[in-house]
Amino acid sequence: MVDYMEGVYRRRAPEAEEESGARPARSAAARRREQADIAHACERVSVDPRFVKLRRRFAFQAGALVVAFLGSYMAYLLLSAYARDFMSVQIADSINVALLLGIGQFLLTFVLAWAFGRFSARAIDPLAAQIRDQADGGARSPRPGVDGPAVSR
Repeated sequence: MVDYMEGVYRRRAPEAEEESGARPARSAAARRREQADIAHACERVSVDPRFVKLRRRFAFQAGALVVAFLGSYMAYLLLSAYARDFMSVQIADSINVALLLGIGQFLLTFVLAWAFGRFSARAIDPLAAQIRDQADGGARSPRPGVDGPAVSR
């Protein structure tokens, strides 16, 4: 069940490969060469201006959403602690401002999650797909629901 966490799904035991005839055993030099090629590919992608733009977009988006949520939560806490008269104003029978603002925190969480998905589908996912296609050599075909827009516009 936790094989995916340990990387077992990517590697098979050497004796299992030899028995099944899946792959011939490789030399240590070939494995090091393959690892070096992967490292060089990662370096090339990490300095690509589009990748830098992707990281900045994601950091800005995540930071803005975190600031929005923490700001609203801190406002709720401060109002609860220092504006008790305001928070106890009755709106309806047993509903006061504090209850509405507390429920508003849950609503805000869902709105921010929706905004994250929508912005990602429009600004981050297409750029990530371009970078991924370039890194793979353009040999990939788009995966429905993953590489395409996830949110209807």
